[in-house]
Formats: sequence, structure tokens, C-alpha cells
Amino acid sequence: MRVLKTIVVPLHDLQRNLFVRKELDTERAWFLSELIESGVKMHDNIKATRDLVIVDGRHRWEAYDLNKVIEVEVDIVDIVDEVTLIAEAYKANIGGSKPPTAEDTNHTIELLIERKQSIKAIGELMALPSSMARKYVTEVKSRLNRAKMMAAVNAVTHGGLNVAQAATQYEVEAEKLKEALSGTRKKHKESEHGVDELHRGLTRQYKSISSTNAATLRKLLEQYEDGDVTPEQVQEIIKHIESLQKKTSRALADWKQRFQAKYKENKGEAGAEAAA
Repeated sequence: MRVLKTIVVPLHDLQRNLFVRKELDTERAWFLSELIESGVKMHDNIKATRDLVIVDGRHRWEAYDLNKVIEVEVDIVDIVDEVTLIAEAYKANIGGSKPPTAEDTNHTIELLIERKQSIKAIGELMALPSSMARKYVTEVKSRLNRAKMMAAVNAVTHGGLNVAQAATQYEVEAEKLKEALSGTRKKHKESEHGVDELHRGLTRQYKSISSTNAATLRKLLEQYEDGDVTPEQVQEIIKHIESLQKKTSRALADWKQRFQAKYKENKGEAGAEAAA
């Protein structure tokens, strides 16, 4: 990536709407945050496009934000289109302190497939050997096709479309769609039950964590009243619990943002296809 210039910009002017990581590594973001808090200067600047879309430095952005940093130095790089942005963001991670995982690679390939890139183009854009690119692309396309089929099934069962309309809109074979629909009612009930159970499971987990924290703090205060622990030790435990809660909240916010971006993209594609 060719750096055009280095400027100082407000941190929240930087955009994080594309993700070449499957998920945010909150432990890494927190580690970088602690380094910044201790006065360590980040070796590399965040890299961004002219429109201030982050190309490299997603975890550094999180670390700066955790420290309530208002402005940061940013290297503006010469990238003009979305496909190149995705490819360069992926390649910036190769050989870095946190190289891309197999899931990151699959996720990036999915972004490029959605933008109509061929296997050859994807291999070249991501600097992958052709055999590796073909293997990854084939696997990702298979998963995307299954997702299309499920979307088509949902369009028939809940969206008011008939089989022919849904098959055309979601680019699936009508006969295969009929086969998928044959067991939909049973599977849908099982799915609903699964979501309900997941909901209850999460509630149980959070109640357990809350009860554990309460019991820990209750015991700690009793020890403090008895003179067995110091005020500093009590404050350290409270600070640690707060830190853990912040990490959880940070991770949830990242997953929420990813879902909203994916939902918006899928909704936009469906709307465009319906209009056509």
C-alpha cells in the first residue's frame, strides 16, 4: 500500500464498516489498550482510505477508544475501490503480529465472492496460490449456496413468495427448493425450540455469573470488615470484575455491528432483486 500522507484525525471519524477478520480479538484489543495506558506508543499508524475507512488497524482503533483517545495519526493510503480495500486489508494482516486465521480467510473470500470476483481474481487479490484459492472459494461458495437455499425457503414460508419467485430471487434450483421445503415445518419447530433453549441457557449463565460475583464481593466485604484484606485489594477485585464486564460488552457491540452490517447488506440485495 502506498502511503499518500499522514494526518491527524478524530478517532471516531474513522469508519469500520468492512471486516476482514471473522471476529474481533477482544483480548488483543485489551492488551494493546493496556500498553497505550502505560504510555507505550503504537509502532504503526492506523492506515485508512481517503474516505477514512480503516484498511489496517482495527484492533488499534479499539485500544485507542478504550483509552478515550480523541485524535490519532493516520496514514492515508492510495485505495480507490471496495474490492482493493478488502484485499489490502487482508494482506496487511499477513505476516503481522496477528496473522489471519482460516476463518478470517474464508470471511474475506466471502466478501469478494459477494462482489462478483472470480477464483483467479480472488487468488491474485489475496496473494494466495491458485490451488489454495480454488479450495477456499469452493468451500465458501458451498456454504453461501446453503445460505441462499435457506433464505429462499424462508421467503416461501414467511415472505409471501411462491417457489418459482423465491428460486429466481435467490438464484437456486426450483426442484431443490421444493425438496428443502418438504421438511420445513418440522425443522422450523425444532429451530424455534433451539432458540428458546439458547435463550434460557444464556439467562442461566448470566444469573450464575451474577450470583458468583455477588457471593465473591459479599465475602470480600466481610473479609475487609474483619481486617483480613486491605481496601486496595477490594478495589483491585472490583476493578477486575469491571474489566471483565467491559470486555464482554465490547465483544457484544462488535458482534452486533457485524450482524447489522450483514443484515443491511442482505436486505439491500433482496430489495434490489425484487425491484428488478
